[in-house]
Amino acid sequence: MPKQTPPSDGPSRTRYGATHPERVESELWQKAIRENWSGYDLRKRSARRSPLACRDYSHSSYRDSDPGPYWSWERFGRTTTKLTDGRILHIAGEHEDSYDPDFCIYNDVVVEHPDGRREFYLYPRKVFPPTDFHSATLIGDEIILIGSLGYHDLRRPGETQVLKLETRTLRMTPVLTTGEGPGWVSRHTAESRESSILLVGGNVQTQDGYKPNEGVFELDLTTMTWRRLQHGDAAILPISDDIYRRCKNPRHGTANPERSDNPFWLEMARRRWPPSRARLHFGDFAPPEPKWKLPEDSPDDLEFGTPEADAWIARVSAAKNRDKLVRTVDDVVWTAAREETLHMTLPDGRTLQIGGEVKDYGDEYADPWIYNDVIVTYPGGAIDILTYPVEVFPLFFDAAVGVLHEDDVYLFGMLAQERNPARPSGTAVLRLDTSSYEIAELPVAAPAARTRVNIYQGSDTRHGNLIVFPLVRLRDSDFELGVAFDLETLTWSAPFPHPHPRAG
Repeated sequence: MPKQTPPSDGPSRTRYGATHPERVESELWQKAIRENWSGYDLRKRSARRSPLACRDYSHSSYRDSDPGPYWSWERFGRTTTKLTDGRILHIAGEHEDSYDPDFCIYNDVVVEHPDGRREFYLYPRKVFPPTDFHSATLIGDEIILIGSLGYHDLRRPGETQVLKLETRTLRMTPVLTTGEGPGWVSRHTAESRESSILLVGGNVQTQDGYKPNEGVFELDLTTMTWRRLQHGDAAILPISDDIYRRCKNPRHGTANPERSDNPFWLEMARRRWPPSRARLHFGDFAPPEPKWKLPEDSPDDLEFGTPEADAWIARVSAAKNRDKLVRTVDDVVWTAAREETLHMTLPDGRTLQIGGEVKDYGDEYADPWIYNDVIVTYPGGAIDILTYPVEVFPLFFDAAVGVLHEDDVYLFGMLAQERNPARPSGTAVLRLDTSSYEIAELPVAAPAARTRVNIYQGSDTRHGNLIVFPLVRLRDSDFELGVAFDLETLTWSAPFPHPHPRAG
């Protein structure tokens, strides 16, 4: 059993474990999680000054200095794994960045029990090196941890860090692997297969610098041997390179609805792969994301809302748009992994994914697209992808709000003219027939003049046949008003004090 330290308020700063593992009772760390305290907050409460700014916080030796980094639950690159017995294991990660005196790469495990209790376990550095931006794959009663960014002085280019955590004893074991591995990899994705783990994406630390991982690697869990896979391996995705090239792009429909038989789309919908994952599989690497920098003459005394501030924002926005990667539909890879998408479950067990988009920044910067389709998943696992002309299903500015009424789904959304040049901005109400999947836009008169309905997921409340939305407040001094859509009369109400008087 893990050795346990005597109960106390516990340490305020982090440290390595003295045993393997060492359970620490710390009411201070418990409170830090409850109160959302950072390392800086704990440092303030300890009345200890920060060390001089010239200290090298990025070197692993700083963790053992005095006072060293203060403990924090605010971390990047931490993994969270839910076990079959209801426990959740939160593993390692880093706090802040190397400019901060509380920058720390952790090597701990925090166990969260179903009743809300938390337990803290520390490990010796030789057993569990400081680890962040790794992957954690649950295999039976073990978690396989692969990769780490780590402190600069602890990185080992050419090697791949692999650790095994026993979920019953919480003992950590370094794993020796052989074969052709990805190298010192981090920020990647690990996918569990029958007796192996597939590793894709991320970045690799080499002797020449930090580079994207463009390989696909498989770790055999029986022999702990790595091997590099060929791009386009049909055992992973049963789609040929030729089909991928012909079918990878998104398209709007030509009928109401048009049922797609695109084999690539269907496989992507089953797997929920983002575009970057498909690109890695086929070796179809996207162009580098343009690097944009804030102009050096950025003013620091602008007042929000003034003409000067508006002009500056317009200038910055124009510069950002000018420097973005130019994409056409023939450059973009289709995906079901989207933002601003609507998920609904019907009474018969069918699930609907409606619309959504991929932004032109972040991990999927190369594949922006606004979708106006419906992906239907049936209880048995079958999938239909239904596409529509833009004239039938316009491109919403944000996620639609969906309401089931009788056998129809009513979709409420905001239209922006730049997305729908043939029509003005405003509110649209669509009706989706859940039997035929036909979509009809309702000829609904707009809400009261000079009002804007605030439509976003969670903004609606239902009171019988009324669907209530708030109105956008243009000034802080404006009253909080709302409007209601009547599903029986298909009309908008006049504005009223929000929340609705009939609420509750």
